[in-house]
Amino acid sequence: MAPRFRPKNSKPLKPGPRKKDLAPGRRKPRLSRHKTRSTWFQGNSAWPVREAPVDVLVRERDRVKKTLAAAAKRVQWECVGPTNIGGRMTSIVCHPEKPDCIWAGAAAGGVWQSKDAGRTWRALWSDHDTLNIGSLAIDPKNPAVIYCGTGEANLSIDSYAGVGIYRTDNGGETWKLLASSSETGVPTRIGVIAIDPFDSKHLRIGGIGANESSPRPEDFGGMFVSHDGGVSWQRETFISKSNYWCHAIVFHPTKRDTLFATCTEQGAKSGIWRSDNRGENWSQLTKGLPDPESFGRTSLAISSANPEVIFAFAEDAHSSRSDLLLGVFRSDNGGKTWKQIGGKHFAQEGQISYGNTIAIHPKNADHVLCGGVDLHLTTNGGKTWTKVTRGEAKPGKSNYAHSDHHHLLMPPAAPGRVYDPNDGGLDVSEDGGVTWSNRSKGLAITMYYDMDVAQSDGRHFGGGAQDNGTLVTTDDRSDTHFEILGGDGGWMIYDPADAGHIYASYYHMNIWRWCNGRRGDVSPPASQKEKNSVWMVYVAMDPHNRKTVFTGSKRVWRTKNEGKNWTAVSPVLDDSPVSAIEIAPADSDRIYVGTENGGVFRSLDGGRTWSANLSGATLPGHAITRIDSTAKLGEDCILLTVANFGHPHVFRSQDAGKTWEDIDNGQLPDVPHHAVVIRPDAPETIYVGNDAGVFLSPDSGRTWMNMTANLPNVMVVDLVLHEKDATLSAATYGRSLWRTRID
Repeated sequence: MAPRFRPKNSKPLKPGPRKKDLAPGRRKPRLSRHKTRSTWFQGNSAWPVREAPVDVLVRERDRVKKTLAAAAKRVQWECVGPTNIGGRMTSIVCHPEKPDCIWAGAAAGGVWQSKDAGRTWRALWSDHDTLNIGSLAIDPKNPAVIYCGTGEANLSIDSYAGVGIYRTDNGGETWKLLASSSETGVPTRIGVIAIDPFDSKHLRIGGIGANESSPRPEDFGGMFVSHDGGVSWQRETFISKSNYWCHAIVFHPTKRDTLFATCTEQGAKSGIWRSDNRGENWSQLTKGLPDPESFGRTSLAISSANPEVIFAFAEDAHSSRSDLLLGVFRSDNGGKTWKQIGGKHFAQEGQISYGNTIAIHPKNADHVLCGGVDLHLTTNGGKTWTKVTRGEAKPGKSNYAHSDHHHLLMPPAAPGRVYDPNDGGLDVSEDGGVTWSNRSKGLAITMYYDMDVAQSDGRHFGGGAQDNGTLVTTDDRSDTHFEILGGDGGWMIYDPADAGHIYASYYHMNIWRWCNGRRGDVSPPASQKEKNSVWMVYVAMDPHNRKTVFTGSKRVWRTKNEGKNWTAVSPVLDDSPVSAIEIAPADSDRIYVGTENGGVFRSLDGGRTWSANLSGATLPGHAITRIDSTAKLGEDCILLTVANFGHPHVFRSQDAGKTWEDIDNGQLPDVPHHAVVIRPDAPETIYVGNDAGVFLSPDSGRTWMNMTANLPNVMVVDLVLHEKDATLSAATYGRSLWRTRID
């Protein structure tokens, strides 16, 4: 191993701005059910249709395991963190008699267990067919039995699909696929599992499909029922035989055969429903409520202290107010009549299609906690409300819990305790929701967009993470990562010669620079319209001149003085965001750019002039996710990777982009590819990262080998090779960062 050193001019990194909350009256409603990052995912990571056949990824993983040899038996990946940050969690269940014993599901990180109320964790899933978790349910009569609904149902485009329902009979030690979506038709995104308290074989699930108006039966969501413990399933059609979505299901705790549900069908059958005969017949609950067609995603909670009391937390489905709150509603007579109890308190609450949850204190029907971006508490049945968490507060403060709340659980065996899975892991309150502490230590579930490693000191590495900012560590430990920039962390790079010189970014072309302990905003002076046109910018430093840096919107920007001044050096290329930039190490006047539309553009004079589109007919016309080159191959040889499926994914040009050849050759899995790295000291060696793992070619792409080894079954979104340490690092979208040694 080459010796590591800390550059003399490297000083402690001072954090930049954290994620900001808009002041009251400034939060604008989104006119889409998807967060702003949706367009980026659609171009770079999502399937070309909203949802591909659910078994495609599993089939491709299985195929390459059989057809591609393992790169080396000694390849072993080590998780290098962060294990102290967290990531998006969607669901949680608690042992009915042991309130410290919990199981939690991560959006793309599998199922985790804690036996001490979240103070320590262990992963229960790594090599299952999917790590995308939407819901959990525990059998109250037999807590060793837990059901897991795969596929996240939070209505964002990075809410990835699953494969059906798993079940464990031994508290999570082993799991089996109980109901496959491809075989039974159950939804590929299951947001709720409900178990009849009087009959454990009576199960109901609710989920969403590709699109509420999709005509394809395989894309349908809705409610499904099983009366034999999950062996067989039937779709309920009281809402529609066509596609509809089911968001919540709750059984009455004391009245046998009574249950409630919420559904949306973009019409008059949306809203809250009740059955008094085990689901044989359903009636729509409307008295005191807005028109049914006004209801979007809605959560329900029924009081165990007084089961006649029911609360609903509903999204407004009107297109002009989509994603705001329709209201908080209360019924005191089992759903016969309702009243609005939210008042004006929730006027600024938003993203209700994404974060939507409500819970009632097990001993007090008037003590209710609910939320979307933040959490709100009433202890008098809704007469008054208090905003009890603030995502923009300083972590560690008693009112801080990470924003975007996906589930709330108040365990009956520990009155006053609240478990809160959210975009930052798990937050816990011991006083009914008034004060909070984070319990994410030990969770390796951070969702990365990218990463980099300081070539001068391999202990310094980090990357941009979904809703957890730009995270770095400086001592090579998994539990010492810290945030230097807030929001959704974007592209970051280290100066190859100085680990203390960093560029990091967050959404919409916001770029910051750190050097010699100082930091500052060095964002290009683009118009707000231009900034809003791109979700995450790519940032590339000239390997021969650290003062020269390139980035891109729908055109290319360059600075020659470390961000003090920027110039737009290209026209708008193909009217899509720049998705990849490569400055040739052999000749830094050669700059190659890829776009989300699949275009490739080239400058031979340092960015002064640009070619037309060089993608030709060989490239498939989907997002270019990465471009790489190396000095030993010369300035004319470049490799690139392409997203989406149904075509090859790795291409090479040996004449500066004039012609292209497919070096995938059908050997690699047919899934989105996100990264390609050429080994500089052995340029015939190529590494790629994709939705199915990490793969290696030892002979310039003629043959490929599988080096996924012990990596979890999770998307690999970035790869970084460290020459001195002889390591390859991988960033994943859901299971943090990993590293392995290379020969």
